Amino acid sequence: MVIADSCYSGTLTRSAAVGLRDANYLKRMSKKRARVALVSGGLEPVEDDGGDGNSPFARAFLKALSNNTDVIDGTRLFAEIRRPVILHAKQTPEYSDVRDSGHDGGDFLFVRKP
Repeated sequence: MVIADSCYSGTLTRSAAVGLRDANYLKRMSKKRARVALVSGGLEPVEDDGGDGNSPFARAFLKALSNNTDVIDGTRLFAEIRRPVILHAKQTPEYSDVRDSGHDGGDFLFVRKP
């Protein structure tokens, strides 16, 4: 992950790479309640068929999971799904906290079975 910050001249520069999802991050996320929603689209209609028997959302979701070789959190999974869906369908996936549900700042963690 690269974090960008602005310097005094007003231009945008890149700073050092920072790995935020280390073992400590995953441990903290696993101990907090997660009440989040990952949905295939907002208020717009969503496509049911992407040409291979799955919707564009399901295809991107399954591909992201099958390419995962480690632990992936919901936020990173969403980041991998969002762009392919937007490029191949007229819908925009969403991922956000569910209000008034007891969300404690956690996230879902997906682990590939051996």
